[in-house]
Amino acid sequence: MAIYFYSFNSYPEEDSSLEGIIDGYTQSSSGVVTITTENTFSLNTDVEVGDVIKLYDNSDTSNFIYAILTAKTSIVGGGFELSISYDYNIYNDDLANMDEFIVYAKELHPAGQPNNKYITSTQNVSSSYRINARVETAAYSEQYIRYNIKKYYDVILDNTRRSFFESFSNIATSIDVIMVDDCSSPNGLAYKVYMPESNFQLLNNKFRKSVTLRIVA
Repeated sequence: MAIYFYSFNSYPEEDSSLEGIIDGYTQSSSGVVTITTENTFSLNTDVEVGDVIKLYDNSDTSNFIYAILTAKTSIVGGGFELSISYDYNIYNDDLANMDEFIVYAKELHPAGQPNNKYITSTQNVSSSYRINARVETAAYSEQYIRYNIKKYYDVILDNTRRSFFESFSNIATSIDVIMVDDCSSPNGLAYKVYMPESNFQLLNNKFRKSVTLRIVA
């Protein structure tokens, strides 16, 4: 299992070969989801299978999915079919409401770009993790009538001994962080995450503790 992170403080969303409009989607009997782009869309050649893709509702920022790109196929006459894999238990918003997408291509920027500006891919940050689910309920009256339910999901990384300044500090401080697990069923999972306040005790730049990240969902 490979677990790694994209960490970045900016991204060229204005690049029309990375983001586009969803013309439609299909879901096979085996659960494979494929979106179809508009026929005028041309996919950036740096986009690879395994990159992260975000599907979202442009009119409702609370409706989105982070996924792994599992296949890309050009369509005769123009446009692309893009197959995805995602955690439908956490990202369970209606796909029919998604009308746009953006691909986060980790190979788009040369390795020499500054780490605090563009995507950096940090490999093998953790050998394992678990997800904690928490439900908060608001209710009224003596009959305990619930009127608001919120669900939170936390990713807890194991207490592997890690370097802080060479790698993990980017994850802790970047504006945007995406976690990728490329082995989980069905064909890899991706989560946008952020780190609540945390302290790290460093010994020769190393720390050993479990780390909690909140999933944005």
